[in-house]
Amino acid sequence: MIRRLLPFMALALTWAATAALAQAPAALIADSVTVDPSGRLTATGDVEVFYEDTRLSAAEVIYDRATDRLTVVGPITIVEADGTVLLADEARLSPGLRDGLLTSARIVLDQQLQLAANQIARVGGRYVTLDRVVASSCRVCDENPRPLWEIRARRVIQDMQERRLYFEGASLRMLGVPVLYLPRLRIPDPTVDRATGALIPEIQSVSGLSTGVKLPYFIALGDHADVTLTPYISAVTATLEFRYRQEIANGRLDAVGALTNDDLEGARGYLFANAEYQLPRGFVATAQAELVSDPGYLFLYDYSEKDRLTNEIAVTRVRAKDRFRAIATEFRTLREDDIPIRDELPDRFLEVSYLREAPRLAFFGGEATVRIDAAALNRPSPDDIVGRDVSRLGAGYDWHREEVIGPGIVARAEVGVRADVFNVGQDSTFPTTLTRVAPRAAVELRWPFARTAANGARDLIEPVLRIDLSETGGDAVPLEDSRVATFDEASLFRPSRYPGIDGAEDGTRAAIGVTWRRETPGAWRGELTAGRIVALDGPLGFAEGTGLDGDSSDWLLAGRLSLGDNLWVASRALLDDDLAVTLTETRLDWFNDRARVASSYVQADPAPAEDRLEELGEWSLEGAYGLTDNWTASADWRYDFVAGRAARAGFGLDYVNECIRVALSLSRRFATSSSVTPTTDFGFSVSLLGVGAGGNRGKTSTCGG
Repeated sequence: MIRRLLPFMALALTWAATAALAQAPAALIADSVTVDPSGRLTATGDVEVFYEDTRLSAAEVIYDRATDRLTVVGPITIVEADGTVLLADEARLSPGLRDGLLTSARIVLDQQLQLAANQIARVGGRYVTLDRVVASSCRVCDENPRPLWEIRARRVIQDMQERRLYFEGASLRMLGVPVLYLPRLRIPDPTVDRATGALIPEIQSVSGLSTGVKLPYFIALGDHADVTLTPYISAVTATLEFRYRQEIANGRLDAVGALTNDDLEGARGYLFANAEYQLPRGFVATAQAELVSDPGYLFLYDYSEKDRLTNEIAVTRVRAKDRFRAIATEFRTLREDDIPIRDELPDRFLEVSYLREAPRLAFFGGEATVRIDAAALNRPSPDDIVGRDVSRLGAGYDWHREEVIGPGIVARAEVGVRADVFNVGQDSTFPTTLTRVAPRAAVELRWPFARTAANGARDLIEPVLRIDLSETGGDAVPLEDSRVATFDEASLFRPSRYPGIDGAEDGTRAAIGVTWRRETPGAWRGELTAGRIVALDGPLGFAEGTGLDGDSSDWLLAGRLSLGDNLWVASRALLDDDLAVTLTETRLDWFNDRARVASSYVQADPAPAEDRLEELGEWSLEGAYGLTDNWTASADWRYDFVAGRAARAGFGLDYVNECIRVALSLSRRFATSSSVTPTTDFGFSVSLLGVGAGGNRGKTSTCGG
């Protein structure tokens, strides 16, 4: 039968009652429409009714003007504006499709959670009442009609305005077996992003803490704040974990922590918090708090692997021509070797700096910046030398200009000067007041050679020669923020390898190197840098183990490689004059549609400047592999070559389909100290997907999961 659209005039005559009652235009499409003498309208054959944002599809629709009711013969499909779908065999509805009764019906929320009922009643356009309900997000078919999980209830009320589901006389069944009875249950529908209520429990077993259960509960505090409270209960511990989040008009706050009373230490706890606030005139204030009751708490409860905590308040502003930063920092150590001498370690640091673009010099051109800064560092100890406190005030000026000269050589000239005044307390090896002036100059020459092959591959080879000249005048100053120098491809051609301001390189130095880059479209990209630094009038002046001690540095060899979008490799190595490796670092990341692998390796000789008197050697590996579309195995491994044992090992197995996620994990941490002992963690959790805030869509699976 040919479908036809009723002309507007005929629709206005036959559908006027419905439109009048609804106070909004309605539209009807059907294969056939008849009106009997009593005014009853009958539409048959692929009927579609459109009212506001609601669409109804059925085999037949009858509108009785006398009763002002629609009788609908199925199969019936009603699609709401929010994506809610109602399916039924038969229905009696109001003309506005907001109220009525549906029999043998189902509701599908956000294409996830399905609720099947003998009867569904819609009341007042807000409430939907379902009798004798079965709810599940699992796919069901003839081959396997029993879902992995289902909630059976005597009655369910859906509040469409508040987007809540209220279950009465409910029971949770797994594979048809009742596992939990819930006289009353309230959950948000899957379209809700945030809603107060219980989250998925988790079973966790940790050696030293016994087997326990975590019962998280989410509380929405208005539209812009929430808190999650998680009681963690076992035979050994009673812990309340929490997380608080808040967004405000000009900032945010995020805090996580826990309060514990266990059989090991009694009362314990920790707090990690971060805050940010936009101040007037472009300033931004940030704060960070990291507090813990005892050194072993974070490790034992697997909250963090931090061994040094930082509390900090900062105010910054970044504009096109200037940058301001003021920061106050407090340090706390959790390292076993540092705790006996923590009064001798810096615990407070204050720094204020201002950097501004200076006016261009009319004759010389180029670009220049001016910097003014002050800093103060404190140690708690009152003892001489080990309790040294240092403060400084200084200013600097830097200028540079680049030009292309001769056969494509990029030349860069630099000039700079810095002056500082230091105040040293509690250290008899230094005068109380120290002054230092550090002028410098540099010339850098780069000669890039580029070519493009017939296949589109591009190569760039760039030899670089840089000569730095500096002659520091005044007093020798203690190094606090420049105790550890960094030598890598990023610092090879920088004016200084010191990370801070109090460190100043002296003398004449030449940095020599070459960089090669290649990019093959759609295939691979690679970069390789080699070079070293040579002192021309004496030793470089850096500590042993940095790769920069003696008259010349170690050879630096660094490279990066990427194959398409699936494989990335980055590596750096330092080699002495005998080509013996003194440091090597390699990082590899690879993934495809089914698997991912991340691995890193580091080996380094002892570095006394870093308070590391032993060789370092460690290899870590983590990855995951999709065994099937629903099963994923994961593992992580960290091995300490110096200790000759594993530092950490873990294994996980996850199952996910459209309605359930099961996670199983087993990990072992081998670190030992007086405050931290080896632990074995076992975790098990089951999440019902499609239930609760956010929906939590899983992977689509075949029938029955």
